[in-house]
Amino acid sequence: MNVTTPSTQRPASRWRLRDPGAHLKGIAGFPAIVATVLAARGITTRAQAEIFYKPHLMPDSDPLQLPGMREAVARTREAIGTQETIALFGDFDVDGVTSVAVLHQGLQALGARTVNYIPDRFTEGYGLNKGAVSKLRQAGAGLMITADCGISSVEEVALANELGLDVIILDHHTVPAELPPALAAVNPKRLDSPYPFTELAAVGVAFRFLQVLYEDVGRSLPEDDYLDLVALGTVVDVAPLTSENRRIVAEGLERMRAGLRPGLEALARVSGAPPELFTAETLGFAIGPRMNAAGRIEHANIALELLLARDPISARGIAERLDHLNRLRQQQTEEACALAEASLGAADEPLIMVGSDQIHAGIVGLVASRLADRYHRPAIVYERGPETSRASARSIPAFDIVAAIRKEQSLLVRHGGHRAAAGFTVANENLDLLRDRLLGTAAEMLDGHNLQPVVAIDAEAPLSTLTGLDVKGLMRFEPCGQENRRPVLLSRGVQLVNARPVGSDQSHLKLAVRDGPATWPGIAFRQANAPLADRIDIVYSLSRDRGSERIELEVLDIAPAAERRPLELE
Repeated sequence: MNVTTPSTQRPASRWRLRDPGAHLKGIAGFPAIVATVLAARGITTRAQAEIFYKPHLMPDSDPLQLPGMREAVARTREAIGTQETIALFGDFDVDGVTSVAVLHQGLQALGARTVNYIPDRFTEGYGLNKGAVSKLRQAGAGLMITADCGISSVEEVALANELGLDVIILDHHTVPAELPPALAAVNPKRLDSPYPFTELAAVGVAFRFLQVLYEDVGRSLPEDDYLDLVALGTVVDVAPLTSENRRIVAEGLERMRAGLRPGLEALARVSGAPPELFTAETLGFAIGPRMNAAGRIEHANIALELLLARDPISARGIAERLDHLNRLRQQQTEEACALAEASLGAADEPLIMVGSDQIHAGIVGLVASRLADRYHRPAIVYERGPETSRASARSIPAFDIVAAIRKEQSLLVRHGGHRAAAGFTVANENLDLLRDRLLGTAAEMLDGHNLQPVVAIDAEAPLSTLTGLDVKGLMRFEPCGQENRRPVLLSRGVQLVNARPVGSDQSHLKLAVRDGPATWPGIAFRQANAPLADRIDIVYSLSRDRGSERIELEVLDIAPAAERRPLELE
């Protein structure tokens, strides 16, 4: 195994107050702690709070502002009218699978002839590929719509054009300097796009496309039939839960709580997640991983089949299969992480790059995410094959990983991704040179950056002062996720009542703390080895115990109170 990595000791986190003046800018009449947290998130007026707490009041944006949308709709409408076969090509993650499901459902309801295609992660790799293009054309497709991929596929789209296969791209990944020669490339991140929100997930782009298509044919899209899938793909792809995405997810969750389609209902049952208690966390940590396990271990078609299932009996069997695959995925991830951790050296490099023929290609992204989180620096993990290696990268806010990878595209077979997450395939003979160049870029870009992890804190408050009204107000920040984290509080000097390791690998810490008359239950994920004392300072969020309405503390960081870890001011 080849490694360039920092010390194996996880660095202690720095604690930083998000906005030191937030307590002075709070909305009058709101509970003080709630007003402070809102102000720390930039919400300082009642009008802003009204939209934040009621996302359905957010004004609509015009999807026709997305470049390429008119051309995409016109060509699709033509294909429907002539009964031309439309190939729906999606990525193998949840965003890609939900995108294909949304397009399949929406287009077939208009009478379209469609064929779904999701590539095999292991034999085809990420994104559009020439073999699939040729296969779909030979099968009679005259139009191909790519979802959650395609924006970097210049050669593949050129081949499609040569074969007489028109291509529409619905994507949200970072746009390269050269766009593929597609009939239309709809992507909110295009530099020439006046659309006001750039962070739609691919399934959000697909949803906006259907809205325009239905309006163009004189029909109204039954949005309630799609919002569950759009919300699911948005959350699991870790898209920012702000602006349009917050509205999409809030409305999608409301729809789910009222009743689930057969596939999602079956998956909720096997995961032990009551639909009436669905939150964004449910999608991200219960539903999403089981769906992603299909593409990581076998084939993402299993997840697509689940979403399109029409009867509970067949859906139950598919859900049980996904649950089994997820358990295999968890086992493989733990084994791969242990393998990676055991190989870490002592060099204090700004980027981790680790690879092995023993790390399954389906979980390299999970291992990279774990390493990036643990050591707070960019991490690249790859499965080394006989001739090429497939890699997944995860990064930190200070480092644009996809830009660093794209800089070395001459060494790569295929690449794509976002600022925070990317993937690539590289010939093995180029691995060492690629590693050296990426390390050089990381050293240059991160020079002067303190790579010690930072926990952003909204407010400091004694745990004993939290009231029921405070808790109610803080819990209303849902749906929470990327760029809208649960409110993060710091409470000092709380009494540790008890603590014990839990989890299959005993890596989590179950604890109870007291400050005043109340005792609070808590869980600290992957902190079984945290330093403890009779009195501790805790950084935490409020959450509901999964599967119940009980409020508990999700402890994000712990320090002995005697340490008196400073709270930095931004």
